[in-house]
Amino acid sequence: MDEFRPGDVVIIDPAVKPRPGDFVVAKLDDDESATFKKYRSRGVDQATGVDLFDLVPLNPDWPTISVTPGNPGQVIGTMMEHRRRRRR
Repeated sequence: MDEFRPGDVVIIDPAVKPRPGDFVVAKLDDDESATFKKYRSRGVDQATGVDLFDLVPLNPDWPTISVTPGNPGQVIGTMMEHRRRRRR
């Protein structure tokens, strides 16, 4: 919301593994579109070894997405830079 505005540019690195609190681009396996959200780790599923994490929206009116073995998804990349244009 206030942290990111229209016209801002974010630089995403697909090689960087996110840490809790990082902003990421992620995609659910059953969805064609990607989303930009805050990453929240929830550990590893003991049965499958799959990373569990939440995708927390920037807008609190939207729900948090939990990535689990039953709702699989992946992080496409981690935000490394955030640029904001100051003049038009």
